[in-house]
Amino acid sequence: MEDVAMERTIEVTGISDELLARLDQRAHEIEVDRDSFLRKVIERAVAPPSSAATLVELLAPLHDFTEAHGFSEAEIERFFAEQLAESRRQRRRADERGGSN
Repeated sequence: MEDVAMERTIEVTGISDELLARLDQRAHEIEVDRDSFLRKVIERAVAPPSSAATLVELLAPLHDFTEAHGFSEAEIERFFAEQLAESRRQRRRADERGGSN
């Protein structure tokens, strides 16, 4: 006999329109539907501590997205360099104001 995982439906109450819109936006950004996005969030949330993701696993969605859209290695490197530089600028500004972000 096959061991078939049964699919279940859950209902979550108390979700504001704003939170739902942010959830949908995040799913849209990585080009998945809401259900797929939420399944991944739940899987990560309940994963045992010993199943810490490797860097390869963490970067897999990014790799899939960039490959599907034909980004070159140079474009990806440039993007990350720009993001790192911006993050450092923000941190310096926060430090200069006496805050931590």
